[in-house]
Amino acid sequence: MNTADQQVHDQAKRAAAKLLMGATTFADFHIKKPLFQKRMGKGANAVLVRFDWPGVLGVFDAATGEPLALAEPGRPGVLQAGFPDPRAGG
Repeated sequence: MNTADQQVHDQAKRAAAKLLMGATTFADFHIKKPLFQKRMGKGANAVLVRFDWPGVLGVFDAATGEPLALAEPGRPGVLQAGFPDPRAGG
């Protein structure tokens, strides 16, 4: 690719990235939060399963709301790095 072609390609890439960032802000503003929430289990063992923007699946204590597990954004089966926070004593 010559220099002019590379410049056009780079400019198109920057424009697409800017457009995507604007769309992300727009979506964040308009999406209802949480996207999904449902109680899983019964009685004392019940937890809330919640799916939030930007694609984070979480499991929360139904009584206290304390997070029990959080997934990496867009990777619902992968525990979020650093969870639980060792500074929180959990």
